[in-house]
This record gives sequence, structure tokens and C-alpha cells, in this order.
Amino acid sequence: MMEIFLIQLLAAGLGALSTAWADWSYNGARIGRRLHALWVATSIAVICLPVVTWTSIVFLGSGLLGQLAAGTIVVAVFLWVYRNLPNSRQIRKFGPGLHEVRGATPFPPASRLDG
Repeated sequence: MMEIFLIQLLAAGLGALSTAWADWSYNGARIGRRLHALWVATSIAVICLPVVTWTSIVFLGSGLLGQLAAGTIVVAVFLWVYRNLPNSRQIRKFGPGLHEVRGATPFPPASRLDG
């Protein structure tokens, strides 16, 4: 059990670094949207791989059925992430247009209660 925890921890760390690198490359216009989506989906599927594999071996055995179930789940995770990543990044505008509502102030009025 301790081995699967360590392997999962390593996979999560490497997957997080890989996803961060993919985002950095995409935001810097070094890679396109499709490669970014493929890269992120692969990283997330690899993060899930150790636990899914261990679970399928424990409950279904190490034979073909367990391997097929683990592979199916990991491919489903990959496809779900790849399909649901946004097509493009939303650009957030910060500036004077945020508080244009009449009477809106950025900070609430100070309390008049003396404590």
C-alpha cells in the first residue's frame, strides 16, 4: 500500500509540473490549442493511472479483465479532459469598467460604531 501511495505522489507531482509547463507554453504562444489540450489531457490521465491500475488489480485481478478495465477508465478520463478543455483562453479585463454600476463602491462604508 505504501508503494502505491509513493507512486501516486510521484505521478501527481510530475503531472502537475507537466500541466504547468503546458500552460506556460500555451500562454506564451509557443504551442497551439490542440497540442495544449493533448498535453494536459495526457498529464491528467497519467496522474490517474497508478490508482486506477491498483484498484482494478485489487478488485478484478491482474489478468486481462483488470487491465482492460484500467485502460478503459484512463482512456475515458483522457477523452473527457481533452473534450472539455476550453477552445480559447478568456481574456479578463481589469480596470475602471468593473464598478460602473450606479452607487457601487469598491469598499463598504466604514462602521460608525465605536467599540
